[in-house]
Amino acid sequence: MSRVKIQIILVLACLALVALLSVQLVWLNKAYSAQERAFNHSVQVALTSVSDQLLAQSGKAAASAAPVQQVASNFFLAELNAPVDPAQASKILRQELAKRQLQERYEFGFYNSLDDTLMFGQYVPASQQVSNTVPEAVVRHERAGAAPLYNLAVVFPGKTSFILREMEFWWYSTGALLLVLLFFTYTMVQILREKRLSELKTDFINNLTHELQTPITNIGLASEVLRKRSETLSPDRLTRYHDLIYAEKERLRAQIERVLQMATMESRELALKKETVDLHALLQQTGENLAPRLQQRSGHLRLDLQATNALVHADSLHVANAFYSLLDNAEKYSTQAPEIEVSTRDTEAGILISIRDRGIGIKQEFQKFLFDKFYRVPSGNVHNVKGFGLGLSYVKAIMEAHQGQVTVESAEHQGTCFRLLLPVN
Repeated sequence: MSRVKIQIILVLACLALVALLSVQLVWLNKAYSAQERAFNHSVQVALTSVSDQLLAQSGKAAASAAPVQQVASNFFLAELNAPVDPAQASKILRQELAKRQLQERYEFGFYNSLDDTLMFGQYVPASQQVSNTVPEAVVRHERAGAAPLYNLAVVFPGKTSFILREMEFWWYSTGALLLVLLFFTYTMVQILREKRLSELKTDFINNLTHELQTPITNIGLASEVLRKRSETLSPDRLTRYHDLIYAEKERLRAQIERVLQMATMESRELALKKETVDLHALLQQTGENLAPRLQQRSGHLRLDLQATNALVHADSLHVANAFYSLLDNAEKYSTQAPEIEVSTRDTEAGILISIRDRGIGIKQEFQKFLFDKFYRVPSGNVHNVKGFGLGLSYVKAIMEAHQGQVTVESAEHQGTCFRLLLPVN
């Protein structure tokens, strides 16, 4: 499936999931509103019943056709304008709320209808609503003379949490939907990752074919010349063809070895032969191996080895390969005469090795993929820079195998700096 088709499917699926999530949120809002209306209605019915019973006991008629008012979202007022027994009234209130399964904490108070003075107030937790006992009043005012006329006020401080608990089914369905969304997201990420890996492997096979075909062709041509004209060739030309065959053979061996090394590391079977290694000596030796290529291009390699402790417990072969891979890249990706600087510094975490060049650099958008296996920075259909896209992934794997790390800093047309950090002995 092409990348465009995958992107179209991904966009359509995301739009569908966003629409589904939006519908779920709308229904959640409607469910909350419905539960809130049901709660308010139940409270009003309960307070109306309380008001009727208290008025019947006092022998007075209701002052209005709608004695219960909802003053705020969780505040209700019953206008009694009648003398009542607060203790008996609190018992009736508790019973009426319990009948309608309003098992939620509340606060209530009886106010003087003339000046709104609180005469009797009480906080009732949810655990006491089913009790028939009357807790002691929190606030109580007594007045001499005629019995005052009361209004009843009730507040539900936990109304929102009560409604949310009543929406249990909706929370389960929303949770299930979120799980589906997470599973879909994970699936799409895996599909895109596999698609990208497939593309990288295709590029790798193309590069592998090209890189192996070139030395094989060179060996074939040299062998054909030696087979047909060996008797007529001068000793110098014979030596040149022999050297060519040997060099191309070594090139093939190195390429195959690099692929086998990565295959070994992929299967986690890499056996490190660790010993005490002097990184300064290893860097100097690696630089000497690169020197002939630098001389051909009038390049220079400068060593600035200032770390006071360069001894590490490592596999010298693999660490040397990692160094050479970075130096090799620094030389290959320099369009002019290569200028490479290798420096070491002491840090609290170990020894820091920096390999800096003044080459073509790497765009910021490609840097996060540099250490992925098979990845090569896009350069079109050009093969002037050879490689499989395994070098940097190999470097990272070797650093991690030695409890170290590798980072990169680069800017296009300004060069690249790789920093390796290894723990010292």
